[in-house]
Amino acid sequence: MSWAWAALLAGALAAGGCGTAGRGGGPAGDPSPGATASSTAPPASAPDPAATLVELSVTGGFAGVRDVVVVREDGTYLSHRKQGKVTSGRMEAAELDRLRDALDAARFTALPAEVTSAPIADGFTYRITHRGHAVTTSDPVPLPELSAVLAALPAR
Repeated sequence: MSWAWAALLAGALAAGGCGTAGRGGGPAGDPSPGATASSTAPPASAPDPAATLVELSVTGGFAGVRDVVVVREDGTYLSHRKQGKVTSGRMEAAELDRLRDALDAARFTALPAEVTSAPIADGFTYRITHRGHAVTTSDPVPLPELSAVLAALPAR
């Protein structure tokens, strides 16, 4: 695993999954390690491949789950489970398109910060962050659009 990914994951875990997406290359808005300043910014229409597309934090359940998944604009992802298992990979183009389509269909940035239903015992809480907007939901997920976003994320 690269040092940049390790730093990104460590920052995401330290921030507790606190809506850091879209505020720079690093987990707290800092540039990625090894990043250098540039006098020219990329065109507004070209996403920064190092930028976070979506971040998911899953907590709860009987065993006290604490999982974090970070997907970057280029489809690379990093997943960290409470037990210490770290996985990384790259989503196929069709999978990445499906995730982006699900975020668009949900009109994600227009959703309220909390979308929950009656909680169930030992259920999970999901905090999804996209373009600087965080939405918290729980089992059972009350909106099919949010279920589609969760289903489009890489396996956790």
